[in-house]
Amino acid sequence: MSKTNFTSSQIKSDTSRQSAARDINRDFEERATAERAQKMGMSYIDIANININPDDLKVISMVDAHQSLIIPFFKLGKKIRVAIVHPTNPGTQAVIRRLKDEGWSINVNLASESGLRQALSQYKKLSDVHPIQSDNIIDESKIQSYQDEIENLAHLRSKISTVTADEALNFINVAALKTGASDIHYQPEENQVILRFRIDGVLQQVLEIDKNTYNYIGNQLKYKSRMKLNVSTVPQDGRYFFKVNGRKIDVRVSSIPTEYGESFVCRILDSNKKDLAFADLGFEGRNIMILEKTLNMANGMILVTGPTGSGKTTTLYALLNEFNQPENKIITLEDPIEYHLNGITQSQINEKRGYDFASGLRAVLRQDPDIVMIGEIRDQDTANIASQAALTGHIVLSTLHTNSAVETIPRLINLGLKPFMLAPSINIVMAQRLVRRICPYCVQQEALNHGEREALLSAIEKIQEIYPDYNVTLPPSLPHAKGCERCSNTGYLGQISIAEVFENSDELQDLILSGASVSELFRLLRKQGMLTMGEDGVLKILRGFTSLSEVERVTSI
Repeated sequence: MSKTNFTSSQIKSDTSRQSAARDINRDFEERATAERAQKMGMSYIDIANININPDDLKVISMVDAHQSLIIPFFKLGKKIRVAIVHPTNPGTQAVIRRLKDEGWSINVNLASESGLRQALSQYKKLSDVHPIQSDNIIDESKIQSYQDEIENLAHLRSKISTVTADEALNFINVAALKTGASDIHYQPEENQVILRFRIDGVLQQVLEIDKNTYNYIGNQLKYKSRMKLNVSTVPQDGRYFFKVNGRKIDVRVSSIPTEYGESFVCRILDSNKKDLAFADLGFEGRNIMILEKTLNMANGMILVTGPTGSGKTTTLYALLNEFNQPENKIITLEDPIEYHLNGITQSQINEKRGYDFASGLRAVLRQDPDIVMIGEIRDQDTANIASQAALTGHIVLSTLHTNSAVETIPRLINLGLKPFMLAPSINIVMAQRLVRRICPYCVQQEALNHGEREALLSAIEKIQEIYPDYNVTLPPSLPHAKGCERCSNTGYLGQISIAEVFENSDELQDLILSGASVSELFRLLRKQGMLTMGEDGVLKILRGFTSLSEVERVTSI
């Protein structure tokens, strides 16, 4: 194959052509903007060619100018001329209203977006302007006003349509925190965008946003999350944070293109939630006794299983908190890092650059750790290395996607882990789900109906087969909640785990090595005292923590 050599004159020629093409496109955009201004009865300004006095720029902050696409370019007394791109931009309108409230007489001019973004670079003239370092932090002096103005979610819609895109996001974030939401969903549809919060594991529709307002909020969300603003046809991931009353709240953002625009899901990661104890998470009785045994382990593998959103990561962090002692070296491999933990070395997986769980785990084991947490076991390579680490003096914590605890064993074998490696390496396995707690502020006792009575009696019989001496009685009534302002009228407030947990034994290892079926493994675990998630849920129903419908929503009793 011949090799083409480019001369310096050819390179200069190509560069000149590209520059000429940009000039033509820019000239076309300016002419189109001038025509649009004429139709709208507005003045037009080629703002990119205006040399702006730095004192004039100070009238509008650099942050507001960038976020709302507005720039002041001439000031005389209390008269100010500004250039804007979109007259209907809520952020632009909010800045103009603020200037009017401050006594400015405003002359508004239409500019092209390319020209205005180029003009914004003139803010570098201001000697007292520093790079934006706190653009992801809600001004704490405003937090109370945000909370006061969002007495309930009904007020949210009117607020976000009259403020800047940055303030609109702040209102949404504070509203999500006030309701205890774990996720914020922006779902574009044909004529509007649906905003939903996942509260206690269940999606609740909050409001509808018009497409125009959503475009500005979406751009602001991408800007904060450091996504590419000019890319909307491929999925993107990002992250930002804000602080509320000293609490750092991380927000993990995911976007995908849809038929009607970009859809965003924001996972709220509250650092305050990482310090929960086992009992706070809902573990009790035999289950909590097994978990407490882990603190005396010398080596072995602890696995937490369940679908997305079942609380696996929170349980792992609770375990890490217990292990986090000065004498222990703890390293985590996460994708992504959800909570930042003091005293623990945390490493972010980046599969696009070849840094996956398997290669990361190999590197981590050269760091002489006592305890390793792997975000998820996804493949044979990771499973083999994790098993070897557990057999050579390390404690390994990880998650797996299975429907029940016992299914963890065939799942690992299907991944390619040999039974002779699996049998001695696992120590404790738990499967869990999250159910909503009944709201204590609007709870009422109601008599059991026939369906509830039959379902609970059947489950109680199974529990007493495992624990004949266990005193489980069916009460005449159970708590129900009608809904109130405290629980956003859902009748539930907070979540609690229901779980099934087993620990390894000689008998279990023999069954694994012999290739026993899932039903044979399950019979042994039942004989050893394992309750199913459904049965653990029934015990929590009888204690008044949750409802039958909640347990049946996530598992079978």
